[in-house]
Amino acid sequence: MSNSVHYNKIKGIQKVGAILIIISGLITLLKVVDSNKDYLTQDLRNYIFLGGFFLYIIPRLSKVFKSKSSTTFLAMLFVSTTLLAQDYSKQIDAFTKSFSDKTTEAIQSYMSPKLQFGKIPVANTPAIMNNIVKNLPKLNSMTIIESEKGKAKVAYDFIGLGKSESHIHFDVEGRMTKIELVENLIKQEAEARRGMQNSVQLPTPGELGKKYIPTTIEFKGKDGLLINANLYEVDENKPIILLMHQAGYNRLEYADIAPRLNALGYNCLAVDLRSGGTFAGENNITHTHAKEKGLNPEMIDSQEDVKTAINFLYDKYNREVIVWGSSYSSSLALLEGVSNNKVKAIIAFSPGNYFGDAAPSLNTAFLKMDKPFFVTSSKEEAEALTLLMGNTSLNERQSQFIPNSKGFHGSRALWIGQKGAEEYWKSVTTFLELVKAE
Repeated sequence: MSNSVHYNKIKGIQKVGAILIIISGLITLLKVVDSNKDYLTQDLRNYIFLGGFFLYIIPRLSKVFKSKSSTTFLAMLFVSTTLLAQDYSKQIDAFTKSFSDKTTEAIQSYMSPKLQFGKIPVANTPAIMNNIVKNLPKLNSMTIIESEKGKAKVAYDFIGLGKSESHIHFDVEGRMTKIELVENLIKQEAEARRGMQNSVQLPTPGELGKKYIPTTIEFKGKDGLLINANLYEVDENKPIILLMHQAGYNRLEYADIAPRLNALGYNCLAVDLRSGGTFAGENNITHTHAKEKGLNPEMIDSQEDVKTAINFLYDKYNREVIVWGSSYSSSLALLEGVSNNKVKAIIAFSPGNYFGDAAPSLNTAFLKMDKPFFVTSSKEEAEALTLLMGNTSLNERQSQFIPNSKGFHGSRALWIGQKGAEEYWKSVTTFLELVKAE
């Protein structure tokens, strides 16, 4: 092999190597520019190395690429790579602003006339978008993970809904033609409606409700808020359970659960938390008191009510309290139970990170928990709950129950006549007997 042929092969290899370096550099640069700041902090050493390598090799590139054809090729490569990784940050910023403002005004110019959700007519798109941005929980963050021509993968973090990822599709003018997040929410809502049609809508106390009739009581918290509750007492020497409702509900979520717990030998206090509403034809009286006093009725603000109720029961019965929560209040039960020495055990139906930055992640609470706890949810929620528990070592004292049926969100899963209720009850009573024996 002559020296000239060998030299040409080396030049060819150098060209290929230089092209690969340029491609990787452009991709890296575009990822950094593409609004995901985590790239910059997580891979800083790689960027320093890449920058230094570019500075070292740039003087040599001019020798490798002398011909006009090579220059043209590199120019085309740069343009095509840039086109493949479009910058849709303006659209995502507008989308984020829409959730913050609770109006679609910021995003309207980025909505394609062809934007449609499933088989729902295009004419309904503005109303659907308006409903989505107005009624979804607070958005913590929305960031682009990666993008290419006509599509961007976006990460969302909504309070109460947790973190998720999906794609947004764009036309050549950068207008949104498909939003998978919204389509997924519409599908979930349709499935939920179908499930609700086959579910019990309200608790029905039945015969046990006639036997175990609650007494209405009130007690004050440190902030002066008068807290309303139903006390189901069978014997002051029996164990005591604090029952807390889910968002938009009140003490009547436990109207047919508390009597059954009475029959099992437990005193119960079903409390109205300040974050709640009208349910089963009754107002949430604590919520009304909070509004009258000008106190915040947000979910996280109810933690003060949880502490107050625990203190009230501990003082009244002179024993530790089993704290039972539903949805957001089950998260409060876990967060409070970690450090409150007046809490004996926790029962949590559908817990989650509902409070954003206003409270620590439940993952931290689970890892620190040394008390007995029982967590459960619908089957659909079970995987997310398992991930939330992280490396928690489960045993009889600390367990997760996953139903065989589809199940339900919150304590409504136990209502009389609810499909799958008995399998939940079996697991709950087994846990309660274990706690009683300790």
